[in-house]
Amino acid sequence: MKKILFMLLLPFIFYTFCFGADQGEAIFHSNRCGICHKPDTSASNPSLKDIAGAYKGKKEQLQNYLSGKADAIVNPVRSVAMKRYVEKTKSL
Repeated sequence: MKKILFMLLLPFIFYTFCFGADQGEAIFHSNRCGICHKPDTSASNPSLKDIAGAYKGKKEQLQNYLSGKADAIVNPVRSVAMKRYVEKTKSL
């Protein structure tokens, strides 16, 4: 159960290191990331579970992606659509 919860919350981990858990969750929600990234459902966008699996053990790579320094490893074809959102995370 704890492992599943960790996987679902992986996008918050980056923010947690930078801002703390409460602020990380608030940033995730205020930027409306959850509209496209559901906990375990992948439609046209990767789910939080898919993202967590892809970046497991790759914290630095996730940080680099969210700060605009690296390409996405999850569904890189859609990275063009994510570009404007990554710009938001870069400014945090």
